[in-house]
Amino acid sequence: MGRRRRLLCDTLGAKRRRLEPPPPEEPRPDGSPASVEAALRDVAALFPRGLFGDALPPLVLRHQLYSLNHLRDEGRIRLLHLGLGADALGVVFMEPYKEKVLAAVAGTPQAGLVRRFLDSAVAACPELSYEQSRMRALGFEDGDVTQLVAAGVLTVRDAGSWWLAVPGVGRFVRAFVRGRQALLGAVRRSRHREVLLRELRQRRAPPGARLGVGYLLHDLLGAQLLRSVPTASGPMLRLAEP
Repeated sequence: MGRRRRLLCDTLGAKRRRLEPPPPEEPRPDGSPASVEAALRDVAALFPRGLFGDALPPLVLRHQLYSLNHLRDEGRIRLLHLGLGADALGVVFMEPYKEKVLAAVAGTPQAGLVRRFLDSAVAACPELSYEQSRMRALGFEDGDVTQLVAAGVLTVRDAGSWWLAVPGVGRFVRAFVRGRQALLGAVRRSRHREVLLRELRQRRAPPGARLGVGYLLHDLLGAQLLRSVPTASGPMLRLAEP
């Protein structure tokens, strides 16, 4: 993943964890699709699936990683706008995304329409959002779009435009915002507004950090809200703000 990914791994002491065992392969150069996917699986493995009743695919924020264009263009991942800012995009693997979406609408009147949308529009178009003209070209009329919004697969971006979504993602967004605030607050309340990583890990997770300290640290370091400074005692986490 390059220097940025190595710094994150060194800071967090991340051990390689994967969602499923990969086949053996030769080492790839940093930035290759294989190395990007491996890094994405590392962070996705930190996602607390049980917190949401295993109803969501593992969600990762784009700034926790980078160089994802190859995987998106190959249809192996999708980017999602989560309402957390223009640059805070979620990343999901395509297969778990489809699985959870279909599970969410199973037995509903929209199930067949949602499956058709996943198989045609989502599988073929890597866009973050869909314009009305694009939806019609793909065979989805205004009534279909209304049903897709009701199913939680699309959310309104503006008049005649919709973001791709995943049903139930609001629960993740609320937990994410609370967790980010809780961990930043813990560092802010520390002496000199800094704390050793090992000390933070030894503490009980602050209330609100239900996504887990490891997952949230990937976010805060990737978003540059925290800085990791090497010291003789180990990585020191400091607030990036003045």
